[in-house]
Amino acid sequence: MKILYSGIGCNSSGEHTENEFLDIMNREFTCKDWSQELSLIPREYNIRLQFEDWILPDEFELFTLYDWIDYSGALIINEPE
Repeated sequence: MKILYSGIGCNSSGEHTENEFLDIMNREFTCKDWSQELSLIPREYNIRLQFEDWILPDEFELFTLYDWIDYSGALIINEPE
């Protein structure tokens, strides 16, 4: 599966394998220390922490690949049959 993602942490082509994409999401969102950002912008006003009914950043670790694709605005270029 190839994923087109051009956001935070992407490579220059924007084209990623599933594992590369999940590594980026893990590094940039799941494992990020949000304490400083949350002290400046409370969760309820932080647009990066507003997604469906999720309680973010606490629930990033529960995201599936397809949740990450929806959250990030990425696109699936080709999906295995």
